[in-house]
Amino acid sequence: MKKTILLLTLLLSGLQSFSQTSPEKEILQLSNDIFKWEVENKFDSLEKVFHEKFVVVGSDGNSKFKNPYLNSLKSGAFVHDNINVEENSAIVSDNTAIITGKGMFSVTVSGNKIKLHLSYMEVFTRSNSKNPWQVIAMKANILEK
Repeated sequence: MKKTILLLTLLLSGLQSFSQTSPEKEILQLSNDIFKWEVENKFDSLEKVFHEKFVVVGSDGNSKFKNPYLNSLKSGAFVHDNINVEENSAIVSDNTAIITGKGMFSVTVSGNKIKLHLSYMEVFTRSNSKNPWQVIAMKANILEK
């Protein structure tokens, strides 16, 4: 009986580890790191992880490419005060990965503090499996309250 319970426990814990593959866990960790770097103003880290063709589409519908986006962060015109991810999931296919999630974003825009409940999508790419992932696109939408 004890062996059966042990075997069942091991089987169930093994199934949970299969719910997310290693590449999915890796890309979710990178997404979390990007949010952390945005809050901590780690511009060098962001510069490396943003693809040269990076574009972000904000909840207001405006688009910014890599350098203008980084410049808005560096200048303090747009500040991530806190990001609390509520849920996220990843899909990885070859050298493309997509993350969808929801969270509370506390930001300061031109001196005005704002709390936004957002859904977001991030698209990552890499030229081959030996190269690091880079985020090529981000999109955010305001969730209804």
